[in-house]
Amino acid sequence: MELVKQFREYTRQLECHLGKVNKSDCCCCGISEAQCFLLVEIGRKPGISVKELADILHVDKSGVSRSVEELVQKEYVERKTATGDRRFVTLNLLPKGKARFEKIEHDMDLRFQELFEQIPADKQAQVLEALKLYNEACRNVEERKNG
Repeated sequence: MELVKQFREYTRQLECHLGKVNKSDCCCCGISEAQCFLLVEIGRKPGISVKELADILHVDKSGVSRSVEELVQKEYVERKTATGDRRFVTLNLLPKGKARFEKIEHDMDLRFQELFEQIPADKQAQVLEALKLYNEACRNVEERKNG
């Protein structure tokens, strides 16, 4: 049980650090941290649907729709309804959103490069493998609870 408590504590600390890293990039442009995540996902997968976006971020579809609506109002995102099915909506970045997406990607790449360089070179592959295993474990637990 002691290892589980240590695992939990390290995870809590990681969440705090990641929260600070993620929050620092979104405060300057009048959008929330959640909206930053939406911009990044839309920028990485143009034409993504609201449902796909909700699935990727593991959040409620109605919550994504509300946040997307705010991004539409701020002229970051455009919403297009499919001609054959009005319920199917795709999302794309507008120029203002694309510029913000590119800035987020650039800034986060630099920030994570700085963090990664703090890990000794002979341990970097080990850290990547550990993070991969951690993410797989999280996905497995989520699927068991939701499936």
